[in-house]
Amino acid sequence: MHSHEEIAQAVAEVDLRVKTGWLSKEEAHKLKTLLKMGQTIERSTDKASQFWTHNADVLLKQYLLLREENTPGKKFLTAIGYTWLQRQLKEADARKSEEVNTSLFVHVVESDYFESAMGLVMLANAIMIGFQVSSTEEDESSAELYAILDFVFTVIFVVELVLRYCCEGWRWWFRGSNIFDVVVVLATNVIPVWILVPLGIDPALIRPFAVLRLFRLVKLMKLIRKYRSLRTLWNLFQGVLGSGKILLYTVLVMGTTLFIWSVLAVVLIGQDPRTKDHPDVILYFSNVPDAVFTLFQIVTLDSWSAIARPIGALNPLAALLIGMNIVIVEICLLNLVTATIVNAAFQRQQDDHEMVAQEQKIKSDRLIEEVRTLFMEMDKSGTGSLNYEEYLDAVSENPQIQTKFTTLEIEDAEELWELIDLGTGSIEVDQFAQGLRIIAGEVKAKDLFTINRRVGNALRRLQAAVYEMERQAAVADQMQEDIHEVTRQLTKSTTNLVNFMRNVHRCIPRGRVLLRPDKADEKRGEIFEKVKPLLGTNMGEVSRLFFSNRGKRAVQKQHVNLIGTSRKQENDIDLE
Repeated sequence: MHSHEEIAQAVAEVDLRVKTGWLSKEEAHKLKTLLKMGQTIERSTDKASQFWTHNADVLLKQYLLLREENTPGKKFLTAIGYTWLQRQLKEADARKSEEVNTSLFVHVVESDYFESAMGLVMLANAIMIGFQVSSTEEDESSAELYAILDFVFTVIFVVELVLRYCCEGWRWWFRGSNIFDVVVVLATNVIPVWILVPLGIDPALIRPFAVLRLFRLVKLMKLIRKYRSLRTLWNLFQGVLGSGKILLYTVLVMGTTLFIWSVLAVVLIGQDPRTKDHPDVILYFSNVPDAVFTLFQIVTLDSWSAIARPIGALNPLAALLIGMNIVIVEICLLNLVTATIVNAAFQRQQDDHEMVAQEQKIKSDRLIEEVRTLFMEMDKSGTGSLNYEEYLDAVSENPQIQTKFTTLEIEDAEELWELIDLGTGSIEVDQFAQGLRIIAGEVKAKDLFTINRRVGNALRRLQAAVYEMERQAAVADQMQEDIHEVTRQLTKSTTNLVNFMRNVHRCIPRGRVLLRPDKADEKRGEIFEKVKPLLGTNMGEVSRLFFSNRGKRAVQKQHVNLIGTSRKQENDIDLE
C-alpha cells in the first residue's frame, strides 16, 4: 500500500515533468486527479486505497512511457540511452532552477553584464577579421598586430568556455550551442593560433578559416532579445530566421507559376512566325529555361519595358502575356507573400513577448523563493510568520533582500507590507511569498476581474454595514430621547416628593406625643371603616391582620413616640 509520502512524491514528479516540458498542464492535472483519487479512498478503505493508488501509479508510468516511446525513433534513442540522458539534463536543470545559489562566481557568469561583455568581444573580433581579410600580405606591421590580437581573442574565448563549464558542470557538455562554441574556438582560434602558426605554417593559408568565427555572432541574438532598446533589431533577426518556411513555399509557388507562363511564352512568342526570328525572342524566349529566367527578370521589374515593347510591337499577345505575368506574380503573389511574412513577424513578436514574460516570471519566482528562504532564516520567533518589526529589521539589515527587492522593482518595503497584510499585524512566510508572486507577476484580465468582484463584494458589505450603523444610530437616538424623558419625570417626581416632605414636616408637632391604646384602637377602627369599600372580597383577611396584634401592642407599649423630637421639649399633648 502506498503511503501519503509516496503519493506526494508522485505529485512532485508530475510537477517536475511539467517544468521540464514532458507534460502539459492539462495532462498533469489529469494525472494528479488520479493520484488524489487514490489518496482520498485510502482514508476510508485500505484495500481500495491499495487498488486505486497502484492503478494511478501504473497509469502514470505507462503514460510517460507512451509519450517517450511512441515512435521508432524515440525507441531507438531510448535504447542507446539518449532519452535517459535528456531526462537527466532536464531534471538537473529543474533542480538547479529551484536551488538558491549564493555563489558570487555563478552570479557573475550568468549575469547580463558578462553576456554583454562577451558579445562586445565577439563583435570586436568580427571587425578585426574584416580588416584582416582586407589587408595585404606585404604589410608586416599589420600582420604582427593581427597576430597579437588573435592571441588575445583566443585567450579570452578559452577563458569564457572554461568559466561557463565551471558554472554549469557536466551538463554544459550536452548542449548543442556549447558544442558549437567549442568546435569554432578550437578550429579557428586554438589550433591555428597556438599550434599551426608556431609550427611555421603560412598564416595566409589559415586566414580563410578565421571567417568561421563570424558564425558565433549568431549568439548575439540571444543577447539582443533581452534589451528593449534593441527590440526592433531582434524583430528583424526573427523575421529573417523565421521566414524560411514561407520563403520555401514562395519559391515553390513562384517557380510553378513562372514555369507555366514560360511554357506559354515559348509557344506564343518563341514559336510564333511573326516573332521567332527576332533577336530578342531568340535571346529571351527560344526555350523554357531562358523563358523562365526572362520572366523572373520581368517580375523583378528589371528592364522589363525594354523586353516587352519591341516584342509587343510585333505580337500584341506577347505584351499581354508579359503584363499579366507582372500583375499575377509581382503585384498579387509577392504582396501576399509580404503580408504573410509580416503576419508571421507579428506572431513571432507576440510569442517572443510571451517567452520573455515567462522567463521573467521564472526569474521572479526564483528570487521570491530566495527571499522566502531568507525570511525563514530570519524568523526569530520560529513560528513561520513575520511581524512588522521582524520584517523591517530583515529588510533594513539584509543587503541580499534589498538587492532582490530592487530586482523585483519593489521600491517601498512598508507599502509592500500594507498591500500584503490583512490587518492582523503578522504575515506568514508562505503568504508573503505568494503576495510577492502576485505583485511581481503580469496583470491579466482574470486578475482585474477578480479584483473587481472583490471590490464589489466589499462595497456591498460596506453598504450593509453603513445601513446597519444608521439603524443602530436611530435606535440610539430614540433611547436617548427616552432617557431624557425618564430623567425629566424623575426630576419632577423628586421635586414633588421634596415639597410633600416639607409640607408633612410642617404638620408634625415638635413636642412629645402621648397615645393611649384605646384611642389608638379607636382611630384604627375608624380608618378601617373608611377603607372597607376599597378592600372588596379580601376584607375579612385584612380585618384579621389589622386587628390581630392589637392587644399585644396595648400591653407591651403604653407610649409610642412616632417622630423623634428633641428631649429638651417638655410640652405634652393629650389626644383626648
